[in-house]
Amino acid sequence: MKTARVIAAADHAMTVGSHGQHLIPCVTTETCGAEGISAAMITMAPGKVAAAHYHAHSETIVLCLQGRAATLVGPELTPLLHGPGEFLYIPKSIVPVAVNLSDTEELTAVDIRTDPLFTDDLVLAPEYDAEAADIAVRLRRELAVAHA
Repeated sequence: MKTARVIAAADHAMTVGSHGQHLIPCVTTETCGAEGISAAMITMAPGKVAAAHYHAHSETIVLCLQGRAATLVGPELTPLLHGPGEFLYIPKSIVPVAVNLSDTEELTAVDIRTDPLFTDDLVLAPEYDAEAADIAVRLRRELAVAHA
């Protein structure tokens, strides 16, 4: 029988997803019997750019907890900037590339998906990786100038 429960990230092992993100899957079919949703803690090292990917069947919500991020979205890799307390919605089949905008501080976020297995429908999109890396460098440089 299903029941409500508290799930602590500290009780689960960190793993590296195929898109290069460090994550702790907390709410999944495996951890608590979730049928239509999942959630994980995500950490990104300073300067990290995740691999381009998309979720074929899942919508995603990202809640930034600590740090400043840019998510490069869609075929044009349009940058969406977000920080603590801000939610980002990504429709299914849309390419996102997460970027930690800081060269010195870790980024922490919660990633929520309509995939109860969390990474079951993740598809890598390496054709965007080189351009995403270039955009990340440009964004960091522009932000450094704006804060100087």
